[in-house]
Amino acid sequence: MRMIERWGLRAAAWACLGLAACAASGPPKADDSQVRAYAARGYQAALHDRAVTSADEWTFEQQPQPLLLTLPEGAAAPLPLVVYLPGLGEDAGAGKLWREAWAEAGYAVLSLQPLADDEAAFRSEQARSGEFKALGRERWAAAAMVRRVARLTAVVAQARERGARGEPPWNRLDWSRVAIAGYDLGAHAALVLAGERDGSNAVAPVSPRAVIAISPDGGGAAAGVAARRGWADIHVPALLVSSDEDGDPLGLIASPAQRLASFDAMPGPDQDLLLLHQLPHLRLSGLPSDEIAAPPAEAAPRSESPGPGGRRRGGNGGGATAVPDSDRALADVRGFGAGAGGGLSATATELRLVAVRAVTTAFLDAHLRGDARARAWLAERAGAWLGRDGELRRRP
Repeated sequence: MRMIERWGLRAAAWACLGLAACAASGPPKADDSQVRAYAARGYQAALHDRAVTSADEWTFEQQPQPLLLTLPEGAAAPLPLVVYLPGLGEDAGAGKLWREAWAEAGYAVLSLQPLADDEAAFRSEQARSGEFKALGRERWAAAAMVRRVARLTAVVAQARERGARGEPPWNRLDWSRVAIAGYDLGAHAALVLAGERDGSNAVAPVSPRAVIAISPDGGGAAAGVAARRGWADIHVPALLVSSDEDGDPLGLIASPAQRLASFDAMPGPDQDLLLLHQLPHLRLSGLPSDEIAAPPAEAAPRSESPGPGGRRRGGNGGGATAVPDSDRALADVRGFGAGAGGGLSATATELRLVAVRAVTTAFLDAHLRGDARARAWLAERAGAWLGRDGELRRRP
């Protein structure tokens, strides 16, 4: 999958600094029995089926548009739909942990990165030159949002047309029950599609019944805007997911607390905040642990071709790979490498990922299915279940 080819993933190997022992021992493993016991005490969706993902590629304006559709294998149609929008530098395969959890609970999940420029952001000249703030301002700007929503609108129109013709699997989707979810840049897009005013005047191609924003930007990433207050126009049920260590790798947000600004400004009702403890920004992406920690195939020394700034990339004649400063900066800004897991143990990290899956699934059940049991769990039991792993703030 192209996701594994992203610039940041090679940083997991660099963190080992060429030591064979790192590859041999591998990352620490979570205590599966503890994780399973914790999950069993949490929210249990009424439906539980195997998630199956199919890939497609359509063409718009002579440009390929990759799509992934993740469905519950045996659930009867029509299926409520979650449209998932990845973060900066991610492709349609991002958010695997979240997408599969929602599909297992009976939802269709359509994942796409609307703009090729968003997917390739960390391969751009700005990224190679370390101009991360400029890159962020460009990708969060209103002009980019106009293009992003236009592409999403074209995809939705074609998906609905195919479904209306009876074409599988698009004929299994229920377009009257739609949620928009996203991470990072995708979270910003999700909130705009839910009604946030960001200067783009973008019109959502479908009216969402709910929105999930994982690691929302908090207003600091929009070009030329010090503090946005457009969140007061969001009137649909919204769940924001963040952490007290959800930092901004681009440097546009001063502190993780700034990501909570959108929740503070929303008018309610039915707007919630899942705030986790000590979970780094990258772990909120829904990337499985093995894909963060596994050394990529290109970890071996590379040929002696000049890298950015004329530095030689790899091939130093020894056992370790010479890593240019620009590549190290890319690794740092993506959050991969030695600090990818933050200060948490493997087990503590997995417990927090279980929490994201449980709370987001309960939220979808409550607002796309009208499930009273899910509403009651969120209101009465979720906080105690989260315990020291996090908290759920609610506007009932």
